[in-house]
Amino acid sequence: MENYNIYDEIGRGQHSYVYKARRKRSIEYMAVKSTAKDRMNKILNEVQFLRTFSSPYVLKFHNWYESSNHIWIIFEFCIGGDLLNLITQDKMLPESTIKSFGYDMLMGLQYLHSNGVIYCDLKPANVLIDEYGGLKVDKLAPGSPHYMAPELFEQHPVHSFASDFWALVRLVAFRRLNDGRSY
Repeated sequence: MENYNIYDEIGRGQHSYVYKARRKRSIEYMAVKSTAKDRMNKILNEVQFLRTFSSPYVLKFHNWYESSNHIWIIFEFCIGGDLLNLITQDKMLPESTIKSFGYDMLMGLQYLHSNGVIYCDLKPANVLIDEYGGLKVDKLAPGSPHYMAPELFEQHPVHSFASDFWALVRLVAFRRLNDGRSY
């Protein structure tokens, strides 16, 4: 990690912290996720997936490092933050923006599905906004109950591509119920 200057915390998960960072001797900003080393196997599985992806609709993975107590994962930095913050701050987005966002989320899911990946956690907090206003899906992790398809709550859950589209519909319905407009 000696190649990076670490700045403010920009996010936090159940098992990790995310910081804004800058690659030394450059003006390139990154997002750095720090996770306790005891989660190394899970993190390395995620890294194996992420390093194979190349899509403008999926957060770009750059590298990972191991220190004495942590695993550090380097991602592209999305200056716009996450979709949850945007829709919380600005409830009346223009229809053209909403259509563009819907397209980006569908393209992200389509890319993951075409690579055999069921996303399982599409929610506003896991959708990031880049410097051009485009959306990128982030995190490959178990789902969040509010957005999970009903079949995932059964005794023997069935994960399928349809589960991701259920989450997309839940996201759209949540938006519609909050301000009367749909995505």
